[in-house]
Amino acid sequence: MKLADLQYVPHFDLLAPQALFRVQHSRASAGTVKVGNRLLLLPPSHLLSGRFDIAGQPVAYFAERPETAVYEVVCRREAKGVSMALMAKRSLLSVQTSAKITLLDLRPHTTTWPVLQSLRFDQTQALAAQAFDHGFSGIVYRSAQQYGMDCFALWGTALTVLQRVSLEPLVEPATGNLHGALAMGLAGSLVPLLP
Repeated sequence: MKLADLQYVPHFDLLAPQALFRVQHSRASAGTVKVGNRLLLLPPSHLLSGRFDIAGQPVAYFAERPETAVYEVVCRREAKGVSMALMAKRSLLSVQTSAKITLLDLRPHTTTWPVLQSLRFDQTQALAAQAFDHGFSGIVYRSAQQYGMDCFALWGTALTVLQRVSLEPLVEPATGNLHGALAMGLAGSLVPLLP
């Protein structure tokens, strides 16, 4: 898929201050890419495991709401269960933008191009690489996991204008209580919580 395939190429200015949310590992592991004084813990960019990943470029995925971040990472449509042990190693990161970020807006193309929500990542990754080459700092797109919600793939200078608001464990270590966003995601998706 190429930018030229789209009937029009709208941009969207994500204005500051804008709150964004993501679920990420609580601790870095071997190969983790740390961005912004360990604010973001990202997988190595050569893995190309995300919908809008770009070879050689760290890409961070965010959602407009905490529950949407949980749906995108944990309570996905294909999930058969969620491990309590794995959730104890994840946190919900809340950031705020400190400057305007110009994004490629793919939301108007969702109904015409179902590939934007498919698992054919080679197509959407090629589109992301072109957006990067055309000076976009990321992409805004519709969540494939929670109807009507927006998600954001950010790269380059966009990652430098994020300020941490909070980092909360999805499972409280002392009590074992679930974070509210995780509890809502599990209830809404009917994905069972496993040991």
